[in-house]
Amino acid sequence: MALTGKELIYTVHRHEELPSIPWVPYACLHAGALKGYTAIEVLKDADKLFEALLEVNRLYQPDGQPVMFDLQLEAEILGCDLLWLEDNLPAVRSHPLAETDEIPDKIPRREEGRLPMVWEVMRRLKAAVGETTALYGLFCGPFTLASHLRGTNLFLDMIRNQEYVDKLIAYTTRIAFAMANYYAEEGMDVIAVVDPLISQISPAHFQRFFSKPYTTLFDHIREKGPFSSYFVCGNASKLVEEMCRTNPDAIAIDENIDMAAAQKITQKYNIVIGGNIPITTTMLFGDEQENMKATIDLIDRLDTDRNVIIATGCDMPYHVPPANAIACGRAVHEPDSIRKKIGNHE
Repeated sequence: MALTGKELIYTVHRHEELPSIPWVPYACLHAGALKGYTAIEVLKDADKLFEALLEVNRLYQPDGQPVMFDLQLEAEILGCDLLWLEDNLPAVRSHPLAETDEIPDKIPRREEGRLPMVWEVMRRLKAAVGETTALYGLFCGPFTLASHLRGTNLFLDMIRNQEYVDKLIAYTTRIAFAMANYYAEEGMDVIAVVDPLISQISPAHFQRFFSKPYTTLFDHIREKGPFSSYFVCGNASKLVEEMCRTNPDAIAIDENIDMAAAQKITQKYNIVIGGNIPITTTMLFGDEQENMKATIDLIDRLDTDRNVIIATGCDMPYHVPPANAIACGRAVHEPDSIRKKIGNHE
């Protein structure tokens, strides 16, 4: 009997042999486009976000599905002003710690900001599709959150004021622990720490500032019960091994990393790797055939027996044609028939 999508996600995170490849489209903003809602509407309105996520589930048949992909949730609560956009994520435009070396002690509470909306949608989506689809809870990683609070001064601090960086990262890691606790309490199957800024630092800086915080964070998530995922954007090729050493259950990457090369490292540590269909060049600007071919080409370069998830490289752009995402999902779920269908397409 075929496994449900949820069972397949559990199988891959348990590092067991896969009967088929899991498919995880990261679609939050894009979900709104499917129902005619702006990014602002789906990031602020529980009913619209829930309706849009159900449409993602219906159209794209995901094995795993994120509920919210907004790395500004915590920053907003902590005093960062946001610039809201109709078809993209809000941007942080003020940094409360830019002119001070003080370390706050405020930890976002469950009832603050837009978090209650997130909990409501998680509960509703879990009731609607949680038996068959694994749900992902995503939150902002310690380094990216520190940059939201401190601004670009953070990079100078890593050279000139390392003691301050240690204290700031300790603070944002405490927030990460709290967010992981909240997501575990809401029954998320996979808790993903999304830290795109990590790709901007060297392996030496990673070891100096982040090896211990991340190792303790993933240990904590594991103790809570869900699986853990480490999501990094940009060209973090030089950091894949350092990330593996922090012992997450999975690592998620975008198209800036050669997934086949990265998989050789993740397999050495028995860690799942997820990625990395290009969300712009292929999904946004390509056609159905190109998306099928890109997905099949990716699959054919990988070891698909275990420890692999085919996913979009990051949160899908708002304007991705739905037919392209459907094409990717079909290629993951029906690789043999799609391989014949595309033939020698260039």
